Amino acid sequence: MNIITTVVGSYPTNTFQAESINDKITQSLGLYDPYKQAIIDSVKSLAKSNIDVICDGQVRGDMVKIFASKINGFKIEDNTVYINGKITPAAHPISVKDLQLAYKTAKSINPSYQLHASLDAIFEHEEKGIKGVLTGPTTLIHSSMISKFYTEKEYAIYDMAKALCVEAQALEKAGACAIQIDEPFISTGAEDINISKKAVEIISESVDIPVMLHVCGDLKDVLKELLTFKVDGLDFEFSGMPQNIDILRKTWHNSKKLIGIGCVNTKLDEIDDEDKVQNTVKQVVDIIKEDNIIIDPDCGMRMLPKDIAEGKLKLLDNIKERGV
Repeated sequence: MNIITTVVGSYPTNTFQAESINDKITQSLGLYDPYKQAIIDSVKSLAKSNIDVICDGQVRGDMVKIFASKINGFKIEDNTVYINGKITPAAHPISVKDLQLAYKTAKSINPSYQLHASLDAIFEHEEKGIKGVLTGPTTLIHSSMISKFYTEKEYAIYDMAKALCVEAQALEKAGACAIQIDEPFISTGAEDINISKKAVEIISESVDIPVMLHVCGDLKDVLKELLTFKVDGLDFEFSGMPQNIDILRKTWHNSKKLIGIGCVNTKLDEIDDEDKVQNTVKQVVDIIKEDNIIIDPDCGMRMLPKDIAEGKLKLLDNIKERGV
């Protein structure tokens, strides 16, 4: 059995103020990036934890504002995101530079990190990769207030998907080994799942690298439909939502999709019990009966203390080495 590790997205971080003379000069010119060191620190932590597929740590803001602040058709006022025009792609790639910085940082720690790493080579532990992470179109639209242009959320969701295609293609060109689409709103039932499916597939069909769809929360009303989405893999929350294991058992029926096994509880402000984590992985593996599996935290870890986050990542590496 080949086990690889990844993270879902956000990681504990701080912003950094300009302190050196050079940084202060750069800041005065409007060129200082207060998040650069945060990305470096996050990626160093991920790489030193031996994570096989990392990301940039999503340090620039929450999962909605990272994209809404750049994509045309949005405005942010008083911490609320509004849609006030037709949604079109951002003028420039949103996260490509951060992916490139993540690669440079990770490779300085472990030369196995590669741009354009193949999933096959990662599963064989010959390479490690950097993935691009996109907040999904359904989640972005349902997290925003429509003030102008759209009378139906459905059309805003489709335009959002088309805008995210451009970002996904830029990440692929820059060397991402995969694209992860985060859609926590799918499990809530807030949107017709067929609309969400069409939007996700607009993105997944626009790139040639693997696409993973992350859906956290209770899967009882959506898993059957999620298994029909045209994506390469699905990533779910199992540790904090153990009922999802029973739902998977009843619904799986020999699907050939990769399953990302969320096996450490990101709502738990302490390091998980290793035997419990391993048991969660084993229960899912016994259902899907696949040789290639991905293990990761349930969700992002932004709200956790850094030492706790690192301890959770260490558990993932231990299980990868120990097996199930």
